[in-house]
Amino acid sequence: MRARQGAYGLAVMALTAVTLPAGAPTAPDAGPLAAARPLDAVVRGTKGADDPVDYAVAVDESASLGAGDLDREKEAVSAIALGEPSERSRMVVFGFADATKPDQSPVDEVCPMRQLDTVGREQIGQCAAALRQRTEAEGSGTDFISAVRQGVTRLKEASDPGRPRVLFLLTDGHLDVRDSYRYRELDEKTRDVQAAEDLAQALREAKDARVQIWPLGFGDDVDEERLADMAAAGYGAGCRNLPQTRPKGETVPGAEQLGQALQSAFAAARCLYRERGTQGRPPGDLQVRVSPLATEGTIVVAKGDPAVRATYYDPDGHEITESGGGDGGSSFEFTGRGKAVESLRITRPLAGHWRVHLDAPEGHRDRVASISALWRGAVRSDIRLEKPSPRAGQRTRVEVEVLTRDKVKLDERDLRGISVTGQLTGDGFSQKVPISLADDGKGQDERSADGVFSGAVTVPDRATGSLLFSTTVASVGLSPDTRSYPTLVSPENTTFDAVLDIPAAGVHPGGRVPGTLKVSNRGDTPHTVQLSVADAEGTGLSVGPARVVVEPGVARTVPITVEVAAEDGLGAPVDDDGTELGGKVIAVEGRRVLADAPLAITVSTVPSDLERFWDSWWKVIIPSAFALAAVVALLLSRRRINRLRIAPAGLLLELRDADATLVGSRKAKTGRGNWYEFDVVDTAGDNPRIERRPRGTYAVRRSLNGGVVLRISGQGERTLRFGEAVPLAGALSLHVAESNGRRPSENRATRTRSPEKRRTARRSTADPSTESYDNGAYPVGVPDPTDHPDL
Repeated sequence: MRARQGAYGLAVMALTAVTLPAGAPTAPDAGPLAAARPLDAVVRGTKGADDPVDYAVAVDESASLGAGDLDREKEAVSAIALGEPSERSRMVVFGFADATKPDQSPVDEVCPMRQLDTVGREQIGQCAAALRQRTEAEGSGTDFISAVRQGVTRLKEASDPGRPRVLFLLTDGHLDVRDSYRYRELDEKTRDVQAAEDLAQALREAKDARVQIWPLGFGDDVDEERLADMAAAGYGAGCRNLPQTRPKGETVPGAEQLGQALQSAFAAARCLYRERGTQGRPPGDLQVRVSPLATEGTIVVAKGDPAVRATYYDPDGHEITESGGGDGGSSFEFTGRGKAVESLRITRPLAGHWRVHLDAPEGHRDRVASISALWRGAVRSDIRLEKPSPRAGQRTRVEVEVLTRDKVKLDERDLRGISVTGQLTGDGFSQKVPISLADDGKGQDERSADGVFSGAVTVPDRATGSLLFSTTVASVGLSPDTRSYPTLVSPENTTFDAVLDIPAAGVHPGGRVPGTLKVSNRGDTPHTVQLSVADAEGTGLSVGPARVVVEPGVARTVPITVEVAAEDGLGAPVDDDGTELGGKVIAVEGRRVLADAPLAITVSTVPSDLERFWDSWWKVIIPSAFALAAVVALLLSRRRINRLRIAPAGLLLELRDADATLVGSRKAKTGRGNWYEFDVVDTAGDNPRIERRPRGTYAVRRSLNGGVVLRISGQGERTLRFGEAVPLAGALSLHVAESNGRRPSENRATRTRSPEKRRTARRSTADPSTESYDNGAYPVGVPDPTDHPDL
């Protein structure tokens, strides 16, 4: 079956549908403004399962199709079966042409209604192979009337009338019943008129049966106008009559166009928004954007080859695996792994560009893969009036702000499909007054595409009492959100005013946000103001005091507090980055709204003890750390300088006999721990000498205070002046001098003797058996090869 799928198995989009409740009117005792659940509460209340759809696929078998067009139609049938995301959906497939004899049928049903589980999808591909192009003897015309009625009949036979019903018409769009047995007794003109009336009646029957018709055009000569008319005549009000989701006819000359058409149909059948992503061959990356409005959706990758491997990454770069991943606020479910089309269903998807990396072994990299996202979302809005209680005949500005789940800023793509409508009703006038609202930066709207839809309305002169401002936010893929702002017509000369001010703030669960209520009573009677939080039901927000009495002749500022519930009482999960809670605080007297103030509260998790310590002391810690680093650097620098100052390199070690005659010498070098370690050997013989030895009896280095430090094993350290004698065994003494400086002055008695005289002079104290110079000891005037390795 895979061999027959061909290129039309590409770019097929799946959908995970969620059922979101539409905004409902608030009960009369719910307060002065309609309240709505927070978006996260709406998400938790959804089904979270794929909505199944019933499909009928009618395949044109007439002679008007060109060579190869029927094969492409067969591939399209397989693409529909494979691309449909729900395994509970069902599908029937039949061919159609015409009947020219009484024993013929214009319809050729090749696949009875089957559930699209794994077996059903395979069977659809197999039985679609039985579709064939009709010969003239078999009836090769094009009878749309029979095709539409066959599809409607099979879809009405489904046991669940609540499922969406979709009829795909795969055809070139040319109605041809000139040889039809049904119209054999009519002349050509009457036949064409009657066929057109019969087709219109069949399409009305489809509309009454709530069957969506999606014509897909195949062939070189497609009647696009006919396809569009048939699509428009079927059922198109399944998504609250949103124009973006109405069926439409499309010509599909290639695999890409077919994939996009199927995506549109899959999305519209479930009232979902479709975001088209990129495409390319593996290895490589595909990207698709998920809107901040999405509360649940599916990212689908049409790989075209089951051997292609897909790895998913969220907008923050976290890899999504079978065991989880992402930002911790979303949940994931993979379907179709190892197949030509696979998908990732996401609840609470992170807004932004999702990336899928594709890889494939050699020989499986020739097919173009595509990525798309289908999603359904929830939106919450907030209605505000420039004049909370306008007078009759007064014009007031109206604002409606579209709010997302995480207060993520919407861009033009998100706002393009959103419409906001409004109306004003009230006492004293019977007609509804429309409110024109736009987010185009013109007229009453201050900034374009900022998510705030603005307009103005004039209260009728006849208004006498109650006023109700109502607005509705709607878009494809979104549950409509309706808001109401009830108030009273303000008297001509009011003597009582109120102003609310609540600044934006960030708090932890259980925290408080301060604000003020300014009141002025210039009359001679007391007024009672009631405070409450509107548009925030379930968010865990409350305001106090709930009631303020203002005596006559009093103007004062009353401190108020918005309290945030503990974390388990909030309507949305709280994370480290913070959760935005909106709504507004209103001040009312009776049914008259005196003032309102929008809320902008960011609630973040309670910090740990370490985080609180850091928040309290970071201004001290950071400068202290820099100061400490500077001190450490200074100490290290001084230590290095001192190490250089005490290094033994360059010191000259000399052995002298009893009459201060120089017996031997050695230049010190850098040693372990800045000590030059050595031993004095053969002190009683004819060849006393200094030999460098690690961990020797003696060690020498410079002193910071001048001179040198001599360390003798078992005796400790002592400081010497340059040239000072240190007695050794055998009437020898050790002297230390600077090799690059002047040696201590020598008198006549300390001048160097020849080796022969030295041996003679020492025979009284030295061992007469040794007269040779051992390795490492050299008389003055004989170079030491350890100091001159090139000798």
